[in-house]
Amino acid sequence: MSHFEDIDATITGFGDLLQFDAFGRFRVSQVTTLYDQKQLHDSLPLFVDIQTNGTGSDSHSTTNAATTVTTSASGDWVKAQTKQRFNYQSGKSQLLFWTFNGFDNETNITKRVGYFSSSSVSPYTASLDGFFIQSDGTNISLNVYRSGTLVASANRSAWDDPADGSGTCPTHDFDNNTILGAQFQWLGVGRILFFIEKGGLPYKIHEFDFTDSVDVYMSSPNQPMRWEIIQSGAGSGSFDYVCSSANSEGSLNQIGKDGGIGDDGTHLDANSTSSWYVAIGLRLKSTHLDSIVDVLNAVLKSDTNDGFAYRVCINPTYAGTLTWTNVTNYGVQYALGATANTVSAFGSTLKAGLGTQQSVTELDLSSAIRIGSNLDGTPDEIILMVKPHSSNLDVHRVINWRELA
Repeated sequence: MSHFEDIDATITGFGDLLQFDAFGRFRVSQVTTLYDQKQLHDSLPLFVDIQTNGTGSDSHSTTNAATTVTTSASGDWVKAQTKQRFNYQSGKSQLLFWTFNGFDNETNITKRVGYFSSSSVSPYTASLDGFFIQSDGTNISLNVYRSGTLVASANRSAWDDPADGSGTCPTHDFDNNTILGAQFQWLGVGRILFFIEKGGLPYKIHEFDFTDSVDVYMSSPNQPMRWEIIQSGAGSGSFDYVCSSANSEGSLNQIGKDGGIGDDGTHLDANSTSSWYVAIGLRLKSTHLDSIVDVLNAVLKSDTNDGFAYRVCINPTYAGTLTWTNVTNYGVQYALGATANTVSAFGSTLKAGLGTQQSVTELDLSSAIRIGSNLDGTPDEIILMVKPHSSNLDVHRVINWRELA
């Protein structure tokens, strides 16, 4: 066979080669990283929400840069999920990676690693949406769900290559360190290809192709990274999850819709120099937790002869309650603070600065931390707050964002 015949044969079978992305384009080194998880010092509480039940527990190891999830009694579970979802741009391949170990079958134990979500009601088993690898005590399988309906499933013995030495992929023990990858296309339909990396090379293990099906294979392509362990009888179980990465193959265009909201001329009375006051806040609607929102900037305007300090915090503690109002045609709610909404704990401060008297202060609020939600649906709150340098500050407030989906 000639050199060119070799090339033709390779290109003819391009759909199965990992040199190509999920849309059949030659894969190049450039990808746009949407999420990068390295657990060097903790389990990343600003990015990952962990819920437990019974004696289920999680522990972080700095030495291993990993989180171990463990169960020891029937009914125990541990579920960890990124607060953020990750934007899928139609027509671009999405490339995902997870590393983990200790994933082999254990009696009465179900383990899952993948790109999926559920209802926000404990024990978070309803309305599964997305895809994951699973060990259920008997089989290791790959599974795809659409809003609670199992769309496709394949046990390891039925994979295109079960990684047992019978195919191209070398034999793999899922109790050992595993680099699992997935690439998918979602134009409502498309395909998901799973692979394992060994010795620096990717090996395809299975593919689900939904091109000729009737319905979409998952309701939303904007999913979180998720890890869980569930015990349903006697015994115990555990596994470690280490790193993960979500990537869009190619540049990520800044498309979507910009939005903004303000106080329409009703200023905040920030009266005491010893208090911080909620000025304005933004969070996701409970019906739009898969929306991707970048907070862009804010504006503060002092009407009085008072300077002030400001902070932008995520999930602070404040007095009283805020009235959250839906923004029409967007996936967010906003709230305007009042004199009673003083802040007692900052949460995590994303930005801080100073504003001058009788002036307009513009704040760049771009951050790697997007507003997301916990497993139970509790949304993150981005709060802009002020503290006057002299008594009886009157301040106006505006906040702007871009919604990608």
